[in-house]
Amino acid sequence: MSEIPIFPAGVLKLYNNPNPPRIPSIEDFQFNQQAIANPETTQFLDTPNIVDHDGLAELKVWFEECVKDYLDNVMTLDYREFWIHESWLNKATPGSSQSMHNHGNSLLSGVYYVSSTKEHPPLVFEKMPSNADPFFSLRKHYSKANANFTNKLAMPCTQGSLIMFNSYLFHGFGQNVTNESRVSLAFNVLANLTERDSYRIDFVKNECMSK
Repeated sequence: MSEIPIFPAGVLKLYNNPNPPRIPSIEDFQFNQQAIANPETTQFLDTPNIVDHDGLAELKVWFEECVKDYLDNVMTLDYREFWIHESWLNKATPGSSQSMHNHGNSLLSGVYYVSSTKEHPPLVFEKMPSNADPFFSLRKHYSKANANFTNKLAMPCTQGSLIMFNSYLFHGFGQNVTNESRVSLAFNVLANLTERDSYRIDFVKNECMSK
């Protein structure tokens, strides 16, 4: 009998854009320092949805194509509509890092690498102890890496690639030890679901344009 992993914490899918569009210079955007050692970000400024910037319109269309593929073919979710409800740029300057976190206000999330090198720290996903160690911990006792029971997964930050994943997955990255900034565009997705047995989820879609 074949081994079948059951009850995974989430699913990642990697998309590569064969024709990545030109985007505005990063210097054209205003960034804010979150905290010491954290990446600079546009998230908490007056541009809550950076993909609505005129210069990112082509990239937004590709993001939406990837989201549709993920919803239709990975999750096989029955929905009426979806939309990117918030998006932002992160600039991890030399010495900065991102602690483990998740996006509790969203269904799906994506991270697109605007500017990155193979030396930059990968995006690390971690299964929280409540899911990985329901009775007692074995995480330090495996004799070798084990894809079926691993608690961490590192995804390389390849420029021009997009990583899509379930928003509840915890993720972050280690210190940028290079001399170049690691720049990514992150976004969150909501969807209104089709009614099933008199039950469905409806979110309010706010229209907000950023220039």
